[in-house]
Amino acid sequence: MISGEAPAVHIPPTESVAGGHESILVVDDEEDIVGIERLLLERLGYRVAPFVDSEQALREFRERPHAFDLLITDMAMPRLSGDELAREVLRIRPEMPIVLCTGFSDLIDAEKARSMGIREFLLKPLGSEVLAKVVRQALAGGHSAPPDTRKD
Repeated sequence: MISGEAPAVHIPPTESVAGGHESILVVDDEEDIVGIERLLLERLGYRVAPFVDSEQALREFRERPHAFDLLITDMAMPRLSGDELAREVLRIRPEMPIVLCTGFSDLIDAEKARSMGIREFLLKPLGSEVLAKVVRQALAGGHSAPPDTRKD
């Protein structure tokens, strides 16, 4: 898990988007991305467990599988990719909502992700309002990714 302050970035207001109090596991091998997502989600009231190591995140999930309400993971990561992480998480908790993010991948698309049980598939870069809306929708049990997830 990473700790400390997130990088200083400007995140536009998201007053029009409902937040929550749920616990979100955020996994990306890029510390800046984890920091930005953490800042946005905490600003919306969520509790965030940020990880830059997918294997460490999986260990944490295995130790406390019911401590988290949602997993947001990057696809392309060293050692344990996002789809592999999602598969393991769903093996432990089949109902766990998962949002998979990627810049580009010919290994997985939205259809394949959904067939694996992943709630949402988003293309990077993520707009803050889109991320906030998709998180809320995934936690509510639905699918809502707009056609172009890179715009706010």
